[in-house]
Amino acid sequence: MRRSSECFSQRCHQPQRVASAVKAVAAVTVMAATLLLFACGGSTKDADDSSGASSTSLEASPQTVTTATPGPPPGATVEGFRDLQVGDCFEEITDSPAEDSAVWLLDCADPHAYEVYWITDYLGPGSGRGTSYPGTATVQNFSEQSCFDQFETFVGVRWTLSELDIRAWWPSEESWARADRKVICTVYSESGEELAGTQRGSAQ
Repeated sequence: MRRSSECFSQRCHQPQRVASAVKAVAAVTVMAATLLLFACGGSTKDADDSSGASSTSLEASPQTVTTATPGPPPGATVEGFRDLQVGDCFEEITDSPAEDSAVWLLDCADPHAYEVYWITDYLGPGSGRGTSYPGTATVQNFSEQSCFDQFETFVGVRWTLSELDIRAWWPSEESWARADRKVICTVYSESGEELAGTQRGSAQ
């Protein structure tokens, strides 16, 4: 998995900020900053687009949630990353061999950094078992757009009007070779503070 702008061997993730802009039919314009190999960038949120159209725009940013701790939070249990389900709340594991493949699972009533709101398999170009890795940018773009498309359904408000932000996890080249196709979408606090309670239907 990926933390901040470093890519680990298991999966990749990145805090995304989807900016509003007019979009041609089914086209998604991505402005990617030049980063280190396998690096993931952030983006900025603009005002709501009255036309209802938007595109994914990414800019390099070190912004990340800073609540991960080396030890287990009170009441936490270890959960495999691939075993996460929609509605699960968690903290990242740090300073442990398990950080690449597991998280601290928490009751959503307890303070937590992330809540899973959408899970899907990668279905973009080059998808399918036995295929070669489509490339980081291709997998990233599909994953981010999938997460953006499902945000309002879960939270109850458009992303551009929300106090929450999106962080997406997707297969890395290494995990792809082990038949990993899972895309995991999570919400977290735009301010970096921990969440309390589920964000499902919160309209925040």
